[in-house]
Amino acid sequence: MSNLAAGAPRVYPVGRAVLLLGVCAPALAGRRIAVDGRRVQAMRMGRLALLLSFVDQASYAPEEIERKRCDPAWLAIEARVLEQAVERVRPAGPVVPFPLLTSFPHAADLEALARERYAKWSRSLTRLGVKRECVVHLFAGPHAPPGGEPYVLRVTQRATRATRVPAFEAPAATLEHAQRVWQACAEVATATRRVRTAGRRGALWSGAFLVGDDEVEKLAGALASFTAAGAPLGVTAHLEAPRAPFTFV
Repeated sequence: MSNLAAGAPRVYPVGRAVLLLGVCAPALAGRRIAVDGRRVQAMRMGRLALLLSFVDQASYAPEEIERKRCDPAWLAIEARVLEQAVERVRPAGPVVPFPLLTSFPHAADLEALARERYAKWSRSLTRLGVKRECVVHLFAGPHAPPGGEPYVLRVTQRATRATRVPAFEAPAATLEHAQRVWQACAEVATATRRVRTAGRRGALWSGAFLVGDDEVEKLAGALASFTAAGAPLGVTAHLEAPRAPFTFV
């Protein structure tokens, strides 16, 4: 890959594993930040930059990661690092997150994959880097905005490719309203994901909607137009602030 071969050679820490957090515009190369004590940097990779964190090899060996996936506290830390790193560099240029715990035992493994998927990553940055995802939650009755778990765990890892309102029991008027709200949001978006809400009290549906940077307000307006209609039915809607496209990678 000629684009990848060009430029100054990359220098990696010896004996460290690599967490790949995102692919971003080359203008971000050289940027360094710290998230929860973890050092994160953007490294030039041809005409791209990769958002990386170098970590202990033993602690992030594949089998160790799989074992720790059952530890909610550890998983929450990793999710926060990914989220905050991506959101902090995003104002400086386009960035597309990678799935949580995309790891490589050695930098050579990262280089090999980068050569194989360079074109795909470039297309992903062009297609998604200027997009935002907004999440809408619809509830029967009063409900506080969802929170608690990090966004990646609470939304992204519970998202499915189903694009229709899930089946649920409710009065006919509530069902019709819920479907109309979904349709209005989906008409603004270029892609949608349904977020599983099993066990969440009063949940009708949650959905992630991918929109252009200039269409976030349009989505908010479409949702607001249904607020008055939903009030007599006891339906509560919450719109989460726009984020990088964590759910659509």
